[in-house]
Amino acid sequence: MKGIRLRHLAFTGPNIEPAKLNFVDGLNIVYGASNTGKSFASEAVLFMLGAVKELPTNDEIKPYDAVWLGVTLGEDGDFTLYRPTAGGNLKLFPGLISSHPTGKGEVLKWRHKEKAADTASYRILDALGLHDRWIVRNAGSGEKEQLSIRILAKYAVVGEEDIMSKRSPVLLSGNHPDRTLEQNLFKLLLTGQDDAAVVKIPTETERVAAKAGKLELIDDMLAQLDKQLGVESRDRAEAERQLSALQATGATTTAELQAVQTALDQCAAERREALDHRQSLSMRAAELDVTLERFTKLQAVYSSDLDRLHSIEEGGSLLAAMAERDCPVCGAPHGAQKHQHAAKEIYMAHTAAAAEARKIEREQRELSHVIDSLRSEALGLAASISSLDDDIEEFDRNAFGLRPTEIALRVNFEVFNAQRAELGKVIELHLRHETLISRRAAIEATSTKSERGSLPVGPDSSTVFGFGETIKAVLIAWGFPDADKVQFDTKINDITVAGKARGANGKGVRAVLHAAFNVAIAIHCIDKGLPHPGFIVLDTPLLTYREPLRSRHGELSEDEKALKSSSLAEKFYRHLASLEGKLQVIVLENADPPAEIEDLAFIEVFTGVPGDGRHGLLAALDL
Repeated sequence: MKGIRLRHLAFTGPNIEPAKLNFVDGLNIVYGASNTGKSFASEAVLFMLGAVKELPTNDEIKPYDAVWLGVTLGEDGDFTLYRPTAGGNLKLFPGLISSHPTGKGEVLKWRHKEKAADTASYRILDALGLHDRWIVRNAGSGEKEQLSIRILAKYAVVGEEDIMSKRSPVLLSGNHPDRTLEQNLFKLLLTGQDDAAVVKIPTETERVAAKAGKLELIDDMLAQLDKQLGVESRDRAEAERQLSALQATGATTTAELQAVQTALDQCAAERREALDHRQSLSMRAAELDVTLERFTKLQAVYSSDLDRLHSIEEGGSLLAAMAERDCPVCGAPHGAQKHQHAAKEIYMAHTAAAAEARKIEREQRELSHVIDSLRSEALGLAASISSLDDDIEEFDRNAFGLRPTEIALRVNFEVFNAQRAELGKVIELHLRHETLISRRAAIEATSTKSERGSLPVGPDSSTVFGFGETIKAVLIAWGFPDADKVQFDTKINDITVAGKARGANGKGVRAVLHAAFNVAIAIHCIDKGLPHPGFIVLDTPLLTYREPLRSRHGELSEDEKALKSSSLAEKFYRHLASLEGKLQVIVLENADPPAEIEDLAFIEVFTGVPGDGRHGLLAALDL
């Protein structure tokens, strides 16, 4: 099954019996007295589909706090939409229920929102295969609006006021800004083609505003430039000439400054090299001073040692010479002397002292040579350091001599730079001014007319002709007078019969023709395999069968009288009943249906009389 089927509409409240209206596939007729809730039922269906924000207000709805709409969503199966009577978001429960289940249900926002999947509109359109369809709202710009259940609902639920309205069934809103959208929705239903591929471009109003905005911005920028150039007497050519001359002078100054700077840099580099060399020599001289001081002390030690060894050597020589002689103290002869071994020891000591003295004398000579060499090196270092000091002083004098020239050249260079920057700024301002003038002229010359013509609106003529034939077939089936002369006029987007527009007829005739329009749309879509809601709710399509004295719609017009005298009502219901399996139809009527069709439809009667059958959709108030 394609499309949607309504299964029940129920109202519940905390202290009142539920009020439930069941529906079946095929033809459903709800008829009865006025003010028993028939039109309220059609409004409630729109409310439960998320097509309207709130329910109509009346006293009967006050005891109820919830509405339940059982639906079959195509191949997805049975679900129940729940919504508080106070309005707000909905909940979707699986299965057919009319009271709070144990599950939480899926929350669906009542208001359609582009690209949002958590809305009642999206779920219903998804079941119909119409989700994410886009319709052009402005033929000039290609501005589009995503299809929502709010704008589609008029093809499924036709209220009492709309069905008898003089307004076109296509342009039912009566809002001029919505005409293009409504005509393209009509095209979508008849062809299945939406406008998703259309590329939006700015409208002429937007283009004019954009052009004015650009010109205003450029004018502001030009005003700022004029203010900056206000005290400047030079034009761009004069400024460029001065800049050329200045750059020639500046090139000389730059070259001289670079030469002086190079000389100063070289002087500084050589001075740094001399300082580094001097420091290295000074460190070496300091090391030599320390070494010479140590060697001088060592030389003194050598001299002291030699004095001591020479004394030993001399004493040993004397003692050895007296060893063979009489004792100088007691006069005893050499042979009579008791101790003879000391002479040998003295000789040995004398020999050792002499050898040590020779060694020290040799080392002392070598040390003297070293000290002489070091002193010579120290003298050389002192001379080199003195020479470097002279060189450094020379570098300082040279740098000092170049510094005034360098300062003077740098001042000249800074003046040159400042003048060059000033002239460059003047030239840049003139260039920006000329560019903006050119840009402004180009924008001024740009046309605000769109290169793309206005997009075609509504279905093409051949499609409309075919749809008109479907309307004709429906009205022929209903036994409508002059049905073979029915056409659909694309200029007024409405039905004409023998050249007479639907809106020129009485209320009852208009209602029948409007009902034929909606039924023909459904048959057209179903026969061609195009998406359609799958159900139609028609509120008072047979208004022409009213009782003039009891109806608030008053006397019948002549064309209504002619229609009422026909057998249209029976054929109307028989034809709708024949659509079972394709389309679910719910007719809300005041007049009793013909007895001949009672077996063809599921019929609910609202008597409007307490205690006599069902009073109405909701419980009667106790007065």
